[in-house]
Amino acid sequence: MDIRELLNGGDLRSIGHVDAVVAFVGNDPGRFNELMTGLTDDRPVVRMRSADAIEKLTRRHPELLQAHQASLFEQLHRATQQEVRWHLAQLMPRMTWTEEEAAEIVYVLTGWIGTETSAIVIVNSLQALFDLSMFHPRFRDEVVALLEANLESGSPAVKSRCKKCLRDM
Repeated sequence: MDIRELLNGGDLRSIGHVDAVVAFVGNDPGRFNELMTGLTDDRPVVRMRSADAIEKLTRRHPELLQAHQASLFEQLHRATQQEVRWHLAQLMPRMTWTEEEAAEIVYVLTGWIGTETSAIVIVNSLQALFDLSMFHPRFRDEVVALLEANLESGSPAVKSRCKKCLRDM
């Protein structure tokens, strides 16, 4: 089965066969490696659905990300497609980062929050920053300031996430 072809077709408003791919890949590292190649596919729908499947799989099997940590860190810097960005934001707290790497992730996600028009990217970036600050307390004050600022000016979804994160601090 060619995973990327299974993820192709239709448009960006549907998840296509993502759930079937998630079931097929399971926690098999070889199949997961194949799924990872979809993040750099030429087709936006394949990139989006690959990112979605990766995010869904690693909720239960975050260990699958370990072998791909460097490439995901690189993707964080390269991705311009909002549907990929929102899943990359979700993935970042599922891996262990050095303080230097975490600082770079905070920088990138903060940039997305300031420039993205997608509320989903902003919400997921804020949540990722909150989650990262639990492992890297040095970013806590910066994250609190960002949450408070977005609580004032964000969309309803953004305001709701900011309230939740601030409550959980």
